[in-house]
Amino acid sequence: MTMGLCTLLFNTSCQTKKEEKVESATFSVTNPVKKDTTVIKDYVGQIRAIQHIELRALEKGYLQKIYVDEGQLVRKGQLMFQIMPLLYRAELQKAQAEANFAEIEYKNTKSLTETNVVSPNELAMAKAKLDKAKAELSLAQVHLGFTEIRAPFTGIMDRFQVRLGSLVNEGDLLTTLSDNSKM
Repeated sequence: MTMGLCTLLFNTSCQTKKEEKVESATFSVTNPVKKDTTVIKDYVGQIRAIQHIELRALEKGYLQKIYVDEGQLVRKGQLMFQIMPLLYRAELQKAQAEANFAEIEYKNTKSLTETNVVSPNELAMAKAKLDKAKAELSLAQVHLGFTEIRAPFTGIMDRFQVRLGSLVNEGDLLTTLSDNSKM
């Protein structure tokens, strides 16, 4: 009887194992959520414009006109500031008159040298005076040109360091100009 009981138990335990069902695993599926995420991390760095310069006065005088506004976009070659040019125009006119006088003197000396009235040394001196007068004329034109401050490149104006009517000296800071097209 014990043998029969063991056989019965053995058969019963085998049948339960055979009858067990294998269940498949089920997973719930969702769609991913699209969301902007801000990640904050501190870094040391500097952002600079491709070009950033200080605009300074090249001549002494009163600031007569300001043609631009703070924060305005200016184009290359655009007139931004005008320093009173009266003194420099007068110097240009004086240099022009001296150049004209030296040219007349040179022509007269040249004609006298051709007729052997004046020595060739006198002609060389007159030529030197003419060259000097022309150089002074060029210098006066350059000084007059420095009374107009133009943008060297396209950029954005910073705030002004001087105001209309201010006396500016040579080298005084007027403003800064930045080309922010590339950083």
